[in-house]
Amino acid sequence: MAKTEKPTVEERLDVQELFAKYCWALNTGDEQGYLDLFAEGGWVDHKPQGKCQGPEAMRKLLNQIWYGTAYNYLGRQHLPNNFILTREGDAIRVKAYWTITRLEQAFNKFELFIQGHWDALCVRDGDDWKFAELTATHWFRETAPWVGKADEVRLERKLPWG
Repeated sequence: MAKTEKPTVEERLDVQELFAKYCWALNTGDEQGYLDLFAEGGWVDHKPQGKCQGPEAMRKLLNQIWYGTAYNYLGRQHLPNNFILTREGDAIRVKAYWTITRLEQAFNKFELFIQGHWDALCVRDGDDWKFAELTATHWFRETAPWVGKADEVRLERKLPWG
């Protein structure tokens, strides 16, 4: 198998900035800023809404996560880290962890909310990098990735009534 060319340092920084812009747009209610981060035909797969392709579907997603539960979204921060970038032709595949903190407004305090990872395909659009694909996986007992012996680390939920 031929060794593939690594993304350049500049490409890595540009793609990491794309994720930073995504976090800022999502965490501050910037609908147009969010939509501008996706290439023509791009999509996001975000649970529980599922795959959302195109501006109208993404607007519906944003409306549900921002305003679907009163006073639940303000003050969230998506904190991306541990980026792994690989080239796929002219595109760059990204895997990165994320952690979300949340402002509990009633008590004006922050807490860890949830963790997970992104799997994204980023493409050039002129001078900018954009998302062609973005999947957000929330880590729960059933979905946290594990390549080792899952039965030795993953707790099986046992219901008292069988």
